[in-house]
Amino acid sequence: MRGCASQRGTGAVRDGRPSTSRGHASRSPSPRGAAATLRGMFTSSPLTGSKAEQYAALAAQARALLHGERDAIANAANLSALVYHALPDLNWVGFYLFDGTELVVGPFQGLPACVRIPLDKGVCGAAARTRTTQRIDDVHAFPGHIACDSASRSELVVPLYAGERLIGVFDLDSPLPARFDVEDQTGLEAIAAILIESTYPETAA
Repeated sequence: MRGCASQRGTGAVRDGRPSTSRGHASRSPSPRGAAATLRGMFTSSPLTGSKAEQYAALAAQARALLHGERDAIANAANLSALVYHALPDLNWVGFYLFDGTELVVGPFQGLPACVRIPLDKGVCGAAARTRTTQRIDDVHAFPGHIACDSASRSELVVPLYAGERLIGVFDLDSPLPARFDVEDQTGLEAIAAILIESTYPETAA
């Protein structure tokens, strides 16, 4: 829904091949958990191998990054940064959080976004309302799409539930049509699950 494509990151999942089109230095994760603390900085490594292998590596990095932290805002902020810099052809990655009435923009990477989204509007509202991931090849063809940014062409939104409680949604936009396939959906749903497991361990399945 937002932002122009940007140059960032080091390793990326695209058509089963790593991408190196983004300019940040590569990093490698610590096996003991890599959240940035007074003891050291988080490091991430380039993603290589098949798309499934790359998503498995990204999930391991996400798990290390969130290990031992239960603050929802901190975890959403770090996870959005991790994914935004790891995957290619994204112009927005972030979270909308449910305030009891509607979705409110939370931590994200990308250009400024729509602030509030009713549950009966847009791709994010549909994901939250139906509890089903929305993988949209062409956002302009989606009924009720909220056009926060005309640059976005495709979108994937994963609903976030802690047990029966709606937490929000994990939202990714791309300037390319049909950017997300089934493997992307599976991989990103797994990463969203790590957020729930880390932040709400008492309710995670």
